[in-house]
Amino acid sequence: MSALVAVPLSAQEAAEDTPVEAPAEGSPAALKAAAEAIDPLGQAAEAVAAWELYLKAVEASGGPVTEQALALNKMGDSRYYSQDFPGALEASLEAKRRLEEAGETDGEPMASSLANVATFYDANGQPDKVIPLQEQSLAIRQRIYGESPQGLEPEEAKALGLGYLNYASALYSRGRFTEAASYIDPAIDGLVIGGLKDATLFLSMTSGANILIDAGRSSDALAMAQRGTQLANELLPPRHPFNGIAQASLARILRDTDRFEEAEEPARNALDILNEGIGPTHPYTLTALHNLGVILANLGRFEEAVELTTSRFELTREGDPGESVISIVTASNALWESGNAERALELARIGGELAAGLPVENEKALRGLETLSLRLEEQGDYAGALELLERPRMVDASDGVDPPRMIRRGLLNIRLGRADAGWPMVEQGTAVLTESMLAQAERLELGADLSSYYEPLMQIAEAAIAAGRPEAALEAFELASWGVNARARQFLAFSADRSDNPELAARIDRLRTDRERLRVLHREWTSLLASGNAELAKERKAAIDTLTPQVEALGASLEEDVPDFARWLHPATPDVAEIAARLAADQAILIAMPARHRTLTMVLTADGVTMAETEGGRPVIRPLVTQLRASLDGDAQGAGDFPFEAAKALNDQILPPQMAAALAGKTRVSVITSDALSRIPFAILLPELPSGTVMDVKDADWLAKSHAFSTALTPSEAFAGGPGSASGAGFLGVGAPALAGDSGAPVAGASLYRGVSVSLDDVRALPALPATQSEVANVAAAFDADERTILTGAEATEARVRSLGEVRRSVALFATHGLLAGEIGGLREPALVLTPPQEATGADDDGLLQASEIARLGLAADLVILSACNSAAGRNATAPAYTGLANAFLTSGTQSLMLSHWRVRDDAAARLTVDTLGASRDGTDLATALQQAQLTLMADASVTGSAHPSVWAPFVLIGE
Repeated sequence: MSALVAVPLSAQEAAEDTPVEAPAEGSPAALKAAAEAIDPLGQAAEAVAAWELYLKAVEASGGPVTEQALALNKMGDSRYYSQDFPGALEASLEAKRRLEEAGETDGEPMASSLANVATFYDANGQPDKVIPLQEQSLAIRQRIYGESPQGLEPEEAKALGLGYLNYASALYSRGRFTEAASYIDPAIDGLVIGGLKDATLFLSMTSGANILIDAGRSSDALAMAQRGTQLANELLPPRHPFNGIAQASLARILRDTDRFEEAEEPARNALDILNEGIGPTHPYTLTALHNLGVILANLGRFEEAVELTTSRFELTREGDPGESVISIVTASNALWESGNAERALELARIGGELAAGLPVENEKALRGLETLSLRLEEQGDYAGALELLERPRMVDASDGVDPPRMIRRGLLNIRLGRADAGWPMVEQGTAVLTESMLAQAERLELGADLSSYYEPLMQIAEAAIAAGRPEAALEAFELASWGVNARARQFLAFSADRSDNPELAARIDRLRTDRERLRVLHREWTSLLASGNAELAKERKAAIDTLTPQVEALGASLEEDVPDFARWLHPATPDVAEIAARLAADQAILIAMPARHRTLTMVLTADGVTMAETEGGRPVIRPLVTQLRASLDGDAQGAGDFPFEAAKALNDQILPPQMAAALAGKTRVSVITSDALSRIPFAILLPELPSGTVMDVKDADWLAKSHAFSTALTPSEAFAGGPGSASGAGFLGVGAPALAGDSGAPVAGASLYRGVSVSLDDVRALPALPATQSEVANVAAAFDADERTILTGAEATEARVRSLGEVRRSVALFATHGLLAGEIGGLREPALVLTPPQEATGADDDGLLQASEIARLGLAADLVILSACNSAAGRNATAPAYTGLANAFLTSGTQSLMLSHWRVRDDAAARLTVDTLGASRDGTDLATALQQAQLTLMADASVTGSAHPSVWAPFVLIGE
């Protein structure tokens, strides 16, 4: 989203707190008070008329020219809000003329008039005049008040703060982000010292937030956007246009801090409010339109994203070429990801042409050239792509090193056969990128998935593979897989490493749980801001303010007491030789990650390393996975056609001949993957199509027949923990909650929330799961009676589960509904469904055991089995895999997880879980035990449809 160009004069007046004597009716003072009482944005026409009356009264009475200028500028503001840009400019130019005629050229009225004239010139398509006028306005205020708002009277500080903000906005609109950001702190300081508590302050904060985010100051930007939204919620009606502006700014900052799923709600709110309040073609509305398009593109909803961004492009093309470039390149990127390469290139060329006409220093122009460079690279035109990146305007654009651009320059040089020149560029970009990534990982208010770093890391891996540097490729894969789960596991390993010091280990555990709690609080606060719930948002903010210094103090004390503390918070630096040395002859590590236009793979064995890249990448991988999932997720499991060609094509993307050869004979394979590949078990891939004119699942040579697969979170973790058989210390089985809905009925579409509370009646109405009673009993039978705890029916409550949270077990089984965030109305995080209480007693006992609650419980086991629908999924349909329920258990200390990718048929779930656990307790490693259970079920003709992968392949194993 663009920053607001300037804070209009109508928003620059603070409400007076001290009572004043009522002016005589019909007097200039009374007319002025009446005009000031009208909302210039919501009632623009009425405001113009009221200020015209005041102007005529001042003129008739021979009033001061400064008051005439005030009235003219206020008329200009209201005309601007109603999109009468020529009329707005005319009014403020007249104010400036009258002040000059009267010799009032160096006071606050002239400073305000110059700021308005600059804003309105910009709206009228004359951007070249903006910065000089705002410079003049700020210079006047600096001569009057000095350079710092500190120590000034409130009104003086407010005026100086507005001067800084308007100048920053002018610099920002010309693409000079870093310069603009340097003026934000004194701007907001001035407004706060000025005692502002009206729309001016939150409008200024939203403007400042947008400037800060584009200058790379993510945490500062998010904090400012949240403060601005909180003020808007408190001061304005929910549908006021200024509230829409605040919501749009919050959404944009969330988007740029990798919190895409959270950004959608405020983005949609903003667009609805602004469409209704100021119309669909107003610049603020168009900015909100683009913002939503970018968010949807990042959520994988490319068709809607393209529609929104191309429509905005057409509406901004003439009046704001910089913004039109941003829209068209966003559409180009979405089209590429959706597989429409031809149209993506076409739009990128349009963006490149427009970018060529913008000023050299404009960051928006650089985005246009950079996107065209991407499209040329994807077409194999490496020379053309590099020429665009090495134009002086691109090389000199940023202060210091721009990591993604530097990495791409290095990669393209390597592609052109100039590895000696290219690899040092890749190394330089990698160093800066890694430093930035580590810093963001420590900011608990920013996106936990670090998803904005993924593509640059894939480019590093691609460059390393092309240059024949396996160590560098492995390090890039490690960083790319260093998500929330991997970081949680590091904390657990840290605590275990200090088990000889219980007090220290307890502090480490507390830091882990408090950090996770703080991250959840930030998500909840933002969600409440987006929904306009000001009171609850205040409560969450207060909790954040209380917990944050505690987390900081605890971290500081551990850093002081543990010399190698930082090592436990950073990703590992894997070594090819060290990993090869720990692998047995039958073990292999398979890394497969889809990048923008290539799939990158690596196989590590005791014999060495093999690397490959396959043309295609995400635009090829995602449709294949979607096609496969469609045949596996349906209601008629075990029946229907299977897309054999898709399974073969996906296999060929991941395992080209040299990779398949490296895996040959390796019976145990640990997989590290990402993006859509995390949504499918590799066991269902096909090296060859079944023979015969009519292909049959019974004849398929699935990879499951050759390899026992497990999933590792990072390369350094794969096969690092020894054998994965269960310890036999006890069993917890939870299932068959007391629900009244029809067994087998769909869950989707239900709404369990009324406001912010769970509706217990609606929880009870969810479909019953009677078959899970026997599933839990069958698994429990593998344990002695005194080793097992079974909670089913009325016993399967949150209260009972919580009472057992601190006891570590060998195996814990949850055979119940698993819900994704958003799958149920009002559900903001994944949850397991338990038996609801008879009466509501609070969020701790409402029948929904949510992910954040699981993480705080310390509910851990050597092996947790989630025999629930889609328990392998992320927080929602577009989040990275294993960041939902899986993350909750991994964070709480679970060593291995057995998860389902789709709804598991009752008979299959019982067979697979019981057989896997039985073999594991007999000493077989978990991956092989699961493989054996799958092959046995696959071959059992007595089970209907058993040979179909939808029946035998739903489960995946994380850990060994």
